[in-house]
Amino acid sequence: MPGRSDGSGVRLVVKQVIMMSAIAATPLVLLNCAAPADESSDPALEQQILRGRELVLEHACSGCHGGSFTPDGATWLVGLTPARAELEFRIGACAAQPDAQPCFLTRPRNLTPDDLTGLGRFTERQIFNALRFGLRPGETPDVEITSTTPGEGNFPVTPKYLAPPMPWPAWRHMPDEDLRAIAVYLKQGVAPVSNRVEDSEGPPDFWAGLLAPFLAENPYPAVPFPTNNEMEPVDPSVNREQVLRGRQVAIQHDCGACHGGGTNPASEGFLQGVRPPAFPAFPVGLTGQPAMGGTCAMQPQGTPCWMMRPRNLTPHPASGTGQYADRQIFNALRFGLRPSTTPDVEITSTTPGQGNFPEKPDYLGLGMPWPGWRFMSDADLWALIAYLKHGLKPVDNVVEASDAPADLWASEYTVDKIGPYPAPSYPTTNEVRK
Repeated sequence: MPGRSDGSGVRLVVKQVIMMSAIAATPLVLLNCAAPADESSDPALEQQILRGRELVLEHACSGCHGGSFTPDGATWLVGLTPARAELEFRIGACAAQPDAQPCFLTRPRNLTPDDLTGLGRFTERQIFNALRFGLRPGETPDVEITSTTPGEGNFPVTPKYLAPPMPWPAWRHMPDEDLRAIAVYLKQGVAPVSNRVEDSEGPPDFWAGLLAPFLAENPYPAVPFPTNNEMEPVDPSVNREQVLRGRQVAIQHDCGACHGGGTNPASEGFLQGVRPPAFPAFPVGLTGQPAMGGTCAMQPQGTPCWMMRPRNLTPHPASGTGQYADRQIFNALRFGLRPSTTPDVEITSTTPGQGNFPEKPDYLGLGMPWPGWRFMSDADLWALIAYLKHGLKPVDNVVEASDAPADLWASEYTVDKIGPYPAPSYPTTNEVRK
């Protein structure tokens, strides 16, 4: 739908803004490339492109980099545009206090393969290095990086890192083949669009000093299972490999950025929900509003604002996910339906009032990235649930319910705003087939 250019993209990445802000605080020309009708001459390449597309969808890349959540959206992966000023992020102390310092404005880049303004000037290896190591492709040579420590191997002594809120500290935990698939899709599966994005602001050390303690506390590779926050499955019918896959999904999708503990399952409070001040609640507004920081009381008078409080994801039977059936959690991840008000049934539609989809759905609050996660495979969603229910130790932490408008966010989760499910077939007019 060409008109799908909205501000809800900010909401899906608010968890990265919160995480990276906390660290910092301690003319658009569409080339209209219609996809050719002929089939790909390289089936293996097309499968790699399709896998990359799946990952870009489920990680909601265009939520920041354009604002269209599905590839048929007019601004798919084009980056920040004048019409989407709310996708510019305030990083640093100003994320909570508008006039506070330090304050840097960061701008999502054009991810299409345009040679002048997008990723066309970079190799797939440079893009891989950006996703795995956080190194800016414009300042990093086309080489295989042999270390993760500045000055060791060929890792730059003074690395120039990607600006927040780019969630590479979580994405680096993806396997090589997935990161390569994303790079291949961006280079060979997306139509080039000319859209020059002003460079992001940043400190003189390109975030190295601020990232160092976070990276030290959230190591790569992840610490072995089980940590002090985890447990081996007790139920003999539970598939341990499924639990471990769910752990990978939780880390790679950065659940801990909001729900506690970052990407380190050994961290204090891992996935245990809001525990101020370490894991605070955060404010959100309606479509088109800039990203917020601090509390609702700190916003300009009259600004619509609601406080989001990430819940306890451990399997505690009273205050965590242990009080819900696996299917209720699946329905939350796939359809955005709050498990406490949704029965344990298989949902047969995605349209309110059709099939058994609630006529007046009670959606999860903004900030929970289910509009991207719904594109995950059933297998990965069930694996994530297996990990939450059988791989984490239960912790009793009662989290107050998030605020919500009268329509329970229904107006923010329309097809016009978050796109259709399933995603449109490949290739759309914003994509190309090699």
